[in-house]
Amino acid sequence: MAITKPPMKNKISLIIFFTILIIAATIRLFKLDTLVTPYWEEAALGYDAYSISETGKDHHGNPLPIVAFESFGDWKPAGYFYATVPFIKVLGLSVLATRLPSALAGLSIVIGVFVLLKQILPTTYLKNQPYLPHLGMFVAAISPWGIIFSRAAWEVNLATALITWGVIAFFSFIKNQNYKMAKFLTSIILLVLSMYTYHSTRVIAPLLGFMLIAVWLSVENHSIKFIDSCKKFFSHNLSYLITGLVFSLLIVSPFVFSDVATTSQRFKETSIFSDLNIIEKSNEGQLQQPNIFGKIFYHRYLLFGTEIIKNYLSHFDINFLFLSGDTNARHSTQFFGQLYHLEIVYLFFGLIFLSQIFRKTHHNNFDSNLQPFWIFLIGWLLISILPASLTYGTPHALRILPSLPVWIILITVGISQFSQNIGKNYQKLFFLGVIFFYLIELTAFWRFYSKIYPQKYAQEWQFGYQQLVQTINQNSDQSTPIFITREQGRPAMYWWFYTQTKPQLVQTSDSTAKHDQGEFLEFNNLRFVRTLDEVQDQVGAIVAGSTEQIYLLQNKIGKEISILDEITAPNGDIIWMIGRIL
Repeated sequence: MAITKPPMKNKISLIIFFTILIIAATIRLFKLDTLVTPYWEEAALGYDAYSISETGKDHHGNPLPIVAFESFGDWKPAGYFYATVPFIKVLGLSVLATRLPSALAGLSIVIGVFVLLKQILPTTYLKNQPYLPHLGMFVAAISPWGIIFSRAAWEVNLATALITWGVIAFFSFIKNQNYKMAKFLTSIILLVLSMYTYHSTRVIAPLLGFMLIAVWLSVENHSIKFIDSCKKFFSHNLSYLITGLVFSLLIVSPFVFSDVATTSQRFKETSIFSDLNIIEKSNEGQLQQPNIFGKIFYHRYLLFGTEIIKNYLSHFDINFLFLSGDTNARHSTQFFGQLYHLEIVYLFFGLIFLSQIFRKTHHNNFDSNLQPFWIFLIGWLLISILPASLTYGTPHALRILPSLPVWIILITVGISQFSQNIGKNYQKLFFLGVIFFYLIELTAFWRFYSKIYPQKYAQEWQFGYQQLVQTINQNSDQSTPIFITREQGRPAMYWWFYTQTKPQLVQTSDSTAKHDQGEFLEFNNLRFVRTLDEVQDQVGAIVAGSTEQIYLLQNKIGKEISILDEITAPNGDIIWMIGRIL
């Protein structure tokens, strides 16, 4: 039997697809473990995954936590820890093994954008611009927002990938008759797994689930009156709905039976509802205006509501999106926005595209059956921002990362819409120009990110801990008193991570060691102190802290401290000074 060769267009499509995938992989994997040092939460994710792989318990001794890991007392969702275990098993406890789940999740988001565009673009668009999904994939591959969160162990990046593919599975379930139950259950599993992976997705995923049901209903019964369509929908799909409900309840049941602290502690720490300033403002306002207007306009619910709206809208700020990004240097280079500068134009045209979709204008060659899918996308974007608006520190690129695929899709269709204003003879030239200017933006971003950013913001990533641990290990034994300040944050976790301390030893000491909200303040001969002022006159003890801390201690005890090492940041600032009391 003769083998039919695939059409040339299919070959080109595959070549472009894998070329973009290689670009995305290179950007995400290049010097993944060395360009910036691991933040303390990454060290915690890696070490607890190591502890689970070795003992079946986290470092506090809790057996196989399902909903959340105690970690530093902030109860991190369990998903990323378990996703890291296979990499730890194969590669050992390392920065690379800890970050690979996020990097691979970032790659899957890039592919996911391609698949989503294939699913929801009108047939006429795909016919006239068959490589538009590839363009979307390219935009996702080089997105500053996507790159930054794929190059460190961010749980939200994995959660975003799970949501993206959960939506893809459900769209495929609606549009394709093959393996329907398998796709339906796969979608539920992926959306629920996202809830086990990041805090905000515990709000986002259920709301998206309800919206997906609405899309399903709309697509199946779009020409029938609402009440009749609901009756028909439930009668025809009762087996799916009951199976889905029972299945969902089963896999979310651990949330119901878990300690409230494991699901609410992080929200308590970051929620604006714990902001006493708003309550004080309410009380003061009502005292100054003791009448009905004061009670209305200074009511705390109104003030909290105003703050939520302000926080929500801050995520659409031009500086945040296109110019300087999140003010947290771990979430943005500070030199670029979360999106590229030129994308402000394409986003505008993307909104024009949406306006045409929503008008159901058949003369524009839009398939009206696609309208619910695009309405869902806007709902996805708006819902993804909601949890962040209830917290401090907005706009917050980390907490709204689940919205990233929608931004990319809107930008992509915006490029297409923009091209409609150009004659067909110039469209190929236009798209080449788009790619050319994107590559200029990427080159500028990558140069800053790979050359300047690691030096300028090294301390934001707790630079120096590995050298600190090595220096102390080389100059001490198990009987040497060691004091390390907590100025740079979480030294105990870094100690275990870089020494690959046996988890059994940490678990054994958990019940007797002093803690600060789950963080160890002592371990064997080590003491992790707030300042070196807590250190007593102990000849031979090793002390580690800032230059100021070392000199203050020397003056306090009246003895010389021999300097063993000075650890400097790439910009030359001394981060750690390590000495021995003589």
